This record gives sequence, C-alpha cells and structure tokens, in this order.
Amino acid sequence: MADPSLDVFEAAARHRAAAGAGAAPGSVPALARIAFVHAPGGIALLDTCGYELITNPRWENVLGPLPAVGVRPWTARLPAELRRAGRGLLEHALADGDGRPVERLFTLPGTGERDRSVLVKIRNTPALGHCVATAFDVTDELAERQQQLSLALRTASLAAWSVDLTTGEERWFDDSEELYGMRAAAHRLVPRLQEAIAPEHRQAVQEAFADLEDAGDQVETTYAMHDDEGRRRWMRVDARIHPLSTPPHRWLVGVTRDVTDEVDRRGALEETVRQEADRADRIEEIAAALVSASTTGAVGAAITERVPQAMGAIGTLVMRAEHGRFRSLAASGAGTPMAQLLDGMSLDAQVPAARVVRDDRACYISNPQEHRAVTEGDPYDLLSRTQARSWAMLPLSCAGRPSGVLALDFARWHDFPPCERALLSTVAGLTGQALARTALVQDRVELAQAVQHLLMPSRLSQLAGLRMAGRYVPACDGVRIGGDWYDAFPLADGRYALCVGDVEGHDVRAAAVMGQIRTAVRAYSQTEPGPGAVLAKANDLLSSLGGEHFATCTYLVLDEQRGCLEAATAGHVPGVVGHTDDTTELLAPPPGPPLGVQPGSAYVTVSRPLTAVRTLVLLSDGLVEGPELDLDDGLERVRAIVVDHRDASPEDLADALLTVSARTGHLDDAALLVVRQEPTG
Repeated sequence: MADPSLDVFEAAARHRAAAGAGAAPGSVPALARIAFVHAPGGIALLDTCGYELITNPRWENVLGPLPAVGVRPWTARLPAELRRAGRGLLEHALADGDGRPVERLFTLPGTGERDRSVLVKIRNTPALGHCVATAFDVTDELAERQQQLSLALRTASLAAWSVDLTTGEERWFDDSEELYGMRAAAHRLVPRLQEAIAPEHRQAVQEAFADLEDAGDQVETTYAMHDDEGRRRWMRVDARIHPLSTPPHRWLVGVTRDVTDEVDRRGALEETVRQEADRADRIEEIAAALVSASTTGAVGAAITERVPQAMGAIGTLVMRAEHGRFRSLAASGAGTPMAQLLDGMSLDAQVPAARVVRDDRACYISNPQEHRAVTEGDPYDLLSRTQARSWAMLPLSCAGRPSGVLALDFARWHDFPPCERALLSTVAGLTGQALARTALVQDRVELAQAVQHLLMPSRLSQLAGLRMAGRYVPACDGVRIGGDWYDAFPLADGRYALCVGDVEGHDVRAAAVMGQIRTAVRAYSQTEPGPGAVLAKANDLLSSLGGEHFATCTYLVLDEQRGCLEAATAGHVPGVVGHTDDTTELLAPPPGPPLGVQPGSAYVTVSRPLTAVRTLVLLSDGLVEGPELDLDDGLERVRAIVVDHRDASPEDLADALLTVSARTGHLDDAALLVVRQEPTG
C-alpha cells in the first residue's frame, strides 16, 4: 500500500537540509509543518540508531507514549516482546540500498479485550542520513478485510496458509485448516497432512514441492487424502514462495481448494460415459445375435443371455401371442415367475402384459405401488413371487401387428428416462423382427424337411447278411431343399441295388429332378442287366427333359449268389470299400459324364468279388469336399473312420462319418449310405 506521508515528510526533510545542517526542526516551511501535523498517520524522523528526532501527534496516538522522559528509541513504544522485531525492521530498512520502504504489522494492546493492528513502514534516506517512519492503525480495515476474505474462502472451499521454509512455522488464516477435516495442536498440521495423503500420491506431492526452485518458486498439485473420519478427500494446492518477516524469510504462501465434489462429479461422468459405451457395445452384440439368429430359440437365448447385463435388469421374459393366449418363449432370472404366470393366459386378462399386446403400447412400472395401481391390487400375487420392483414391458410386432411382449425386471425402483425408453424400444423392435424372420425360416425349414423326407426312402430293406444305414444332412441353414439322395432296394432276380447321387442346385427344381432320377433308376434297374446300362437310360431320360439341371450318380449291384459287386458312375465322387483285413480302398469305376449333360453317353461297368469286402460307403461330395477340406483329404478321413469303427454297427459308423462334413466349411447338403456285410453262418 502506497504511503504519501513518507513522501511528504521526506520532501520537508530535504527542504530543512537545504536550509542548513544546523537549522532547527521549527524551520520546516509552514505548509510542510501543516501536512506533518495533520497527517492521517503517525510520522517520525529517526536516526540510524532508531531514536526519534521529530514526531507528529498522530505517531504517539498510534504507537502509544514513551515509557519515560528522555531520549528513547522508537521501539520503546512497543511491548517488550516486540522490540526486537522493531529493531529488525529498522535494520532491514538500513540494509536496503534502494531506499524502498520495509513494513511490518504489529499487534499492540488495545482498550478492553480487543488488540490493535498497527502497520509500521520505515524508509532509509541516505541523502539525509536519517530514516522516515510512518505508523497507521489498521485494526478496523484489517478486520473488515479479514471478514471479507473469510467469507470468500468459505464460499470457495479454500484454506489459506503460510509455512516458513526455514523454521517450519505454520500460519493458517482464520482457522481455515478445518477445511482438511483434521485436528492438530498449535496449528501444526503439515506433519499430519503428509501422513494423510493417499499412498499412491505421496511421491508425486513430495516431488512437486521438492522442485520449487526449478518451477519458478511456485507449485500446483492435486492429491487425495483421508480426513479424521476416514473420508477420501481431494485437494488442489496452489502456492508460491514469498519473502516475509523481518529479517525476511522464505515463506511458502498458498491456498488449498477442496475439489472432492468436482473430482467425484468428473468420476461419475466418466463412469457414466464408460457405462454408456459399454451398453452401446452390448446393444450391438444383441443386435448382431438377433440378426444372425435362425431359430426362435436362438432369439430367446440372445435376449435372456445378453439383455439383462446390457440394461442392468435382473430378469427378462419373451412371450408370443398365439391363438389369443400367451406362450412363453424364453425367460431368465426374475422374469421366470412372470413367465409361469402368463403362459397360457388369455390376452383379454387384466394384466399389464396383455394390455401391452392389446394396445400395442409399452408399459413402464416404476415401483410396486404403481404395479398394484395398474393391476388393481395385484390379483395374481406377482409381487410375492419375484424380487423385481420395477418393470418395462414392450410390444413385439410382426407385419405391423402386435405378436408378443418383451418384459424386463429391475431390482430397484426405476424411472425409465426417455433415452432408456428409446433404447428398450429399439431392442424390442429388433426382437420382433428376429422372431418374424425366424418364424418364416422355420416354416421353410419344415417345408424343406417334409419334401426331402418324401423323396428319401422311408426305410431301407434289410437282407440276410447285409445291414444298412442311410443319412441325409440338409444344408447348414436348414432352409434350402437339396438335390442329394441315397436309395437301396432289392431287384426281382434276388440281387440288391445301391445308389447315391447329387443333383446340381438347391431349390425345388433340383429336388424335383432328384425325384425323377431316383424313380427312373428304380424303374430301369428292373429291366437293364447292369449298372452301366441303367445309368445310360437315366442319362437319356434326363437329357430328353431339356432342363437346366444335371446330376452325378454312383449305382452298384450286390450279387451274393455270384459273390460279386458291379458298379458304374456318372461323374460322382468315389466310394470307400473296407476289407475284412482292416484295409480300405476307393470304389472308383471309370467315370462317365454327369447325367443330363450328353445324350447317348456310355457308362462302364466294373465287377469285383465280394469275398473280402466287409463295408461299403457311398456318399456325396457335400460330406468330404468344401472350401476348407480337399476331396482327397476328405476321403482319407472317411477311410480312417471306417477302420477305427470296424466293429461298430452301420448306424454308429454313419454317425461317425457325418463328423467329416463339419470340416468342409460350406452349407452344402450331403447323402450317405453305409452297408455292412455280415457272415451268414
């Protein structure tokens, strides 16, 4: 704070010095004397030893009278315990060669119980050989500022403090150490505070204060601590080094702000963002699962396994509306009791789920009281059966019409904000679409299976000494009607015919062509003598139909009376022959063109003895060939399985062979026929 009294008195002193060194104090010009006498603060001219040369009346009023008559230093006006500090102030002023004023605040006894605050400033004037001093009573001014600062600190959740870096002395403004929620004797809080800092932050705080010199005598840091009640608090410190006291010491002066609420809010916001990002990822997973689901069971599993975790629910329920009643599709957790209650219930029932379907409108129930109000007293006693305390029920739609309900159960009261309702509506929409799609797929699967079943032999005829098993594996999506087939039937002359084929394509036309070829082969087998002739007749027939489809086929005849096997193939994959000595070989007659490609084609019949044959395996390429499995490797796997299952029944061997198709990496269908020759003894 600027002090004009110093400047006025120094000007007057300079005038006196100019008038002559021996001039008396009364020679000060009249204007200077008036200013000197009536100055708002006390003014004194001191020699270098601190003795008062001249003073104005205010000087004595502010500092008080000298204790005895005679020449006394100005510090004699101070209480005994402050005189050393007063002498130090003068010494500091004399040591300052720039003539800048130095100051100190003294606390002096006042009237009653209230002390007075007196600000003393001393400036050395080397040209005069004296010092000019001023004294102001700033008690009221300081009290006002202290109240203002205290209010500001409390409002801003700040603590103001100073620490003498030389002596360790602490000063806390207006008991502001209470901000830390800690108690310490005699304002010695720093040692306790160092212990209270969270272990993970101690090193960083120590390094920040240790680097004060490199940081330009200032430090800013944030740390966590635990107060006396064990609460975790966050503090932000902003401090700088200032020279204070007389003689001057290096003091660290700073403020500490309690930023616990700010850190908690930021943490809560970050957690919310993380949770929302996690929820978005889970919703994407739910959407992907629903889109890829090919059955209603897969849809139900996607909802019950993924939705609760994504939405924070403790249970889910998916109900379909069929023939005016609820049918439970899937349920989990707290949704199970509701599923048991609703399954088979009429859609006209006065329950929230039925109302959702009837009105095609979502229903959100935030607490048990609302549930009782909506259900008119909980007539089905649902509240006693479940741990849920709030519910979200959303309609599932198919072709624009409500087809069911999706329900989520929550453990606590829930308000369902608009953003969450929108998210739930999205999940319900995806669920409804998935159910509609899978229902259509299921219808197509059932149709394909029905058609395929009609085109396959209902049972295989068993002959003495022969045991057989047939398998058909539809395309992996279960929807497309395939063209693969197998057949086995007795001939009129006592022989037995075996046939496996594959019509190009996967549609109704391919299935129709397969049915035509199967019928033709059966018919020609009764009139033609050998396999080659049967395939030639079937080829001419298919070629004459003028269709776009062609087929591969292997046809063979077992003649037990002659003890031989005759076979021919129209471009079909080889079969596998298992011998009684546990060796195997491929059954691969010279191939002719596929049926329906070239009219008039001939097919070579080969013959071999049956005496050493124990197992015959005829198959289509869907079992042994695909993007992830080479044909030769697939056939080698079949040969190995035949050997490994030498003692297995044809049924068990057929099941084992089907595992090969899982390695092909495509959606093709496959046909398989296994024949085991048993001793007739």
